[in-house]
Amino acid sequence: MTSTPQHAEMDCHAISEAFLALHEQDGFARLPPSSLLHDSVPMSFVMSAGLIQVENDLDTIVQSTGGKFAFTQPCFRHFDMKQVGGDPTRLSLFHMSAAFHIGSTERETVLPRLWYFLTQTLGLDKDRLWVTYLDDAEFGRDEASYQCWQTLGVAEERLVGLDQQHCFWRQRSTGQIASDGKKCGPHTEVFYERDVACPACDNREQPIGNCRCGRFVEISNSLFIENYIDDDGRLIPAGTVFAECVLGVERLAMILQQVTSVHDTLRFQAWRNALIPLFNHQQPANAEHSIRIISDHLSAFVKLTQDGAPAPGRGGRRAIIRNLLRRTMTEVLISEIEIPRAISAVQALIADQGTVLRLHQEYERFSHTVGRGKNKLSHFLALKIPISSKVLMKFQRTYGIPVVLSQHFLTQTDWQTLPAEPCRDRHDCK
Repeated sequence: MTSTPQHAEMDCHAISEAFLALHEQDGFARLPPSSLLHDSVPMSFVMSAGLIQVENDLDTIVQSTGGKFAFTQPCFRHFDMKQVGGDPTRLSLFHMSAAFHIGSTERETVLPRLWYFLTQTLGLDKDRLWVTYLDDAEFGRDEASYQCWQTLGVAEERLVGLDQQHCFWRQRSTGQIASDGKKCGPHTEVFYERDVACPACDNREQPIGNCRCGRFVEISNSLFIENYIDDDGRLIPAGTVFAECVLGVERLAMILQQVTSVHDTLRFQAWRNALIPLFNHQQPANAEHSIRIISDHLSAFVKLTQDGAPAPGRGGRRAIIRNLLRRTMTEVLISEIEIPRAISAVQALIADQGTVLRLHQEYERFSHTVGRGKNKLSHFLALKIPISSKVLMKFQRTYGIPVVLSQHFLTQTDWQTLPAEPCRDRHDCK
């Protein structure tokens, strides 16, 4: 399969602007994005381009927009940090363009507009696009979406029916649009197939998009919220229905720019240019993994700080910021680079001196933690006490030194027995 996407010069901003402009032509009002710090998620940050950012003012927004509005929202998912670096499509901070129509779930308007955007505006090859839709033993088939995709010319073999686990959405937040907290409905996704060799994908060993090889990339999801589920699991018609169509902006940029991962897109070019000279001593594969993590985490830290995130600390948002920075610094240390040197390399990209100061302050605190952890490791080594994976996990919980960093320090000694079960995640072992 060979084809070259059009508009390879489009960056994330251009993709977002094209999506919003198309919807403005169809009568959608453009709303500004929300801050990543939202009162409805006081212990974390905004994680998706959902209704959570507009629910408190929904009546006013519907009145002023007619219920049709679109925006591009930055999102931060702290629980995705562990997948950054290894998954070519995963970021902790990313952007989603979204269009909402309150009071309507007509597939005949949402899906043709989306298809036009993907195949005409962006020029994606139709032969690389796959579509999933709900086809479930309990909830049945989303016939409206299925028929609409067929009408648009999607080949039968590229229409993939999946069960409710993959193509049925339940809203768990509460608010004006979800007063019962159980709004739900089918959704349909669009995937782009890249030239990535993967036997598991060839054999369809998992539902499309579940493999992390990066061959099938989810680029869009359209939700049609028409019901809620009662305590007995029955679907009850919702008083207020709505449709939502969202795009993964960085993933589309990766496809259009024909790069290997979202970390190689133009968005990260300046970060990569600043970091690459620090890694000349490392093997290319190791350096690439580290550069992805550091650039993702530092760019997220800058954005979160700009939006008002608190200084690193204990609990809630403070703990998330601390974890973000300490994962970054751990990656720098296991790459045999001095942290002040790394901060100096990217300082011009951070610009705000207050943010740079926070980095230095957290470095001082982390250095103390690491030093104490190394002393405890040395004590165990001096006493000839076996150091197992369980011991390293206890060190992490008790002294705060990440398991991967303890392992790195131990490989520099005469300690030869590595933990029997290596951690699944590079930074944590829980």
